Amino acid sequence: MACKPKFTSVLNRREILKCEPYAPLATEALKVTLLALGLVSLSLLLQGNIGINLKDEGFLWYGAVQTASGKVPIRDFQSYDPGRYYWVAFWFKLFGDNLLSLRISVGIFQAIGLALGLLSLRKVIRSWTMLIIAGCLLITWMIPRHKVFESSLALAAVFFAFCLMRNPTSRQHFVCGIFIGVSAFFGRNHGLYNVLAFFFLILFIRFKFKLDRRKFMERIGAWIAGILLGYSPMLIIMLVTPGFFDSFVESILVMLSSKCTNISRPVPWPWRCDYSQLSVIRCIREFCTGMFFLLPPLFYISSVIAIVFSRRNSLSRKSLLIASTFVGIMYLHHIFARPALNHLAQGIAPFLIGLLSLPFAFKFSDKKALNTTLLMVLAGMTFFTAGMSSFFWRYRDYPAEIVVKYDLNGDRIWLTKNVVNLIETVKRINSQKVPENEGFLIAPHWPGFYPLLGRESPLKEIYFLLPQTLERQKEMIRQLKKKNVNWVILADTAPDNRDDLRFRNTHELVWRHFLNDFEPVEFQGLSANCQLLHRKSDSSSKPPAP
Repeated sequence: MACKPKFTSVLNRREILKCEPYAPLATEALKVTLLALGLVSLSLLLQGNIGINLKDEGFLWYGAVQTASGKVPIRDFQSYDPGRYYWVAFWFKLFGDNLLSLRISVGIFQAIGLALGLLSLRKVIRSWTMLIIAGCLLITWMIPRHKVFESSLALAAVFFAFCLMRNPTSRQHFVCGIFIGVSAFFGRNHGLYNVLAFFFLILFIRFKFKLDRRKFMERIGAWIAGILLGYSPMLIIMLVTPGFFDSFVESILVMLSSKCTNISRPVPWPWRCDYSQLSVIRCIREFCTGMFFLLPPLFYISSVIAIVFSRRNSLSRKSLLIASTFVGIMYLHHIFARPALNHLAQGIAPFLIGLLSLPFAFKFSDKKALNTTLLMVLAGMTFFTAGMSSFFWRYRDYPAEIVVKYDLNGDRIWLTKNVVNLIETVKRINSQKVPENEGFLIAPHWPGFYPLLGRESPLKEIYFLLPQTLERQKEMIRQLKKKNVNWVILADTAPDNRDDLRFRNTHELVWRHFLNDFEPVEFQGLSANCQLLHRKSDSSSKPPAP
């Protein structure tokens, strides 16, 4: 049922909008939840046993295994904020800590986020067929699979902002605050985005509808209380876990000192690509990718203008557009912090929901036709971008002779032969060269090998990407000796083809330590850019001078 705005009399704090709260019927919510579970289950069936990302997925896998064993994220190992690790660790207790268990646990979180996104869209898309297509659209953009926490939280943020817009009571402010606190527990960037998005949304509601100041302060208080409650797991960890608070502060200072939250790269605007050298399919893909970077900022600018100049009695039907705009503007930072397709996917959900809400937000004569057209255009563009980036699609194009089903610690996973050869080589090195009582360092970007080998990283760092201070590098060298690390696999790679990000440049002192105190060992199967290093028997115990 559409929300019917009602206004109190002029004498009673006039023009306070009272909307019917958005509380979907239990049966409706159950159907949408089952749809989300079905789509996630289908995705897992199609590609859950395909491929492995030893870098970023390995980063999550290692952290979750360590958390399940009693280690504390941030304090004991390099990690994101703790929420996602405790989430996966909980499911590890039920399913085991192998790769498929990781993907199932992440998929459960994905289903929650997708369900909330579809519940928002259900208010504007009444056709179940169209809603299923919209669900397929959203889940296709939930890539990469180890980062669906990001896209799920963005979808959830739109849902809670929508609920607040429909029913801005103190209770709803409190609930939204809880969500913000929980999102910050999973990622401090999500906490920041959502604090800002909801703060400005609350101000918008306050001034657009001239709410009573006393009621406004009461709602702000409820909102802040909710944030503290939602973030209480993190606050408790800070209070009861020795050393965690210092490590948390240090992680923030390191991020601030690096003056970036990610490795930047040029934005792939649609006019930057040289289409003359590409195939037709590649041209379409590059153009659609560029358009997906261009359209969200333009959409949000247009939406803000439309919202500001809208009449108060028309804002009810624009609730979803307003919610997605306030949330989406903040997530633009995530998209453009590293403008690659995977980062775009993590922050594009508010834009997609906002765009699909347009036919309902404005008085178009044929809403169904416009909604269908929008869905079809978005689905086509999505296929050529996120769809073609999926493991299912990529492995579908590989020749049968280069793909094999491999036993990965009990899981049967489809992998390319190159990846299988690499895994087998590292396993042989581990079993033939490295005693169990010695540490084994694999650097700079393969943390996924540690859970594969059943080993713990000898260093807190597991992903050597950004430059480290000399003091920290000296501490690394001391730890390598303390943990009896005599074997190292070191890859000479340049992320984004940037030589300044090679290990020798980001960790120069440690690199020189390897040159001075280790010697290369030939081992068949390692790629040309990898070295197996063994500590010299007469190596000095003194770290190299800076």
